[in-house]
Amino acid sequence: MQEVHSTRSASAPLGLSQSHAHEGDTSGDRLHPSIRDRNYLHLAPITRIIEETVRSRLDGNASRVLDLGCGAKPYEPLFRGRCVSYVGVDVDPRSAANVLSVGKHLPFRDASFDAVLCTQVLEHDLDPERTVREAHRVLVQDGILILTTHGVWFKHGEADYWRWTDAGLRVVMRPFGRVDVRNCGGQYSALFQILNLYADPLPIGRRFLYVVNNIVGLALDRVLPSENLIVNYVVVAQK
Repeated sequence: MQEVHSTRSASAPLGLSQSHAHEGDTSGDRLHPSIRDRNYLHLAPITRIIEETVRSRLDGNASRVLDLGCGAKPYEPLFRGRCVSYVGVDVDPRSAANVLSVGKHLPFRDASFDAVLCTQVLEHDLDPERTVREAHRVLVQDGILILTTHGVWFKHGEADYWRWTDAGLRVVMRPFGRVDVRNCGGQYSALFQILNLYADPLPIGRRFLYVVNNIVGLALDRVLPSENLIVNYVVVAQK
C-alpha cells in the first residue's frame, strides 16, 4: 500500500485550475444549499447523490479517498467515519489541497485509493479523457469514481471548455466496467436554475426570485418529468 504524503509547494506543477468555485456564486452553502440560494437546483442534488453513494458503496471506515480538483474540500464531511485518509489534489495553491498536481499526471501509484471524488472539474479540463484514465489508474479494483459536471451552464472562467450529455459522459468513462449516470433534476430544474442566473443583475428582489424559481422548478419536474435539458450530472463509475 502506498503511503500518501501531504505536500503543499508552490513549485508543484500548475496549469488549469481545477478548484471548483461556486460557478459564479459567492453566496450560500455548497454542501447544504438553502432553498433561498441561487444555485440550489443544481447543488442540492449533488450533495444528495454523493451522500447516498458513500453510504451504499463505501464499506467500513478504512477507505482511502482522493478528492480530485478539491478546491475548499466542501464534500469532505460526507466521507467522515468512512475513510482513513482524505487527500485533496488541486492546481491552485490557494485551495485546501494536500498535493498540488494536474489531473492528467497524478503523483500516486496504481491502486492507491478506494474512491475518487471529482466535482465540477471536467468542464474545465483540456484533456478530460486522460484525467478519467488517471482516476481509473489510481483506483483499486472495484473502486469507485464519483464525478459531477455540467450539462448546461453559463461560461465561468477562461478555462471553461465543455458541456456534457449522458451519452458523452459514457464515452469518456469507457475505462470503467460499470457506469451509472444520474441527472440532477429534469428540464424544469435546469430552466429555472438558468433563470436564477439571469436574476443576478437585479438590484433588489433576487432572493425572492430564487425561492420562487427553485420551488416552481422542483414542482414542475415532478408533474411534467422530462430529461431533455439537464443542468448537472453525477457519474458513479466502478473499476
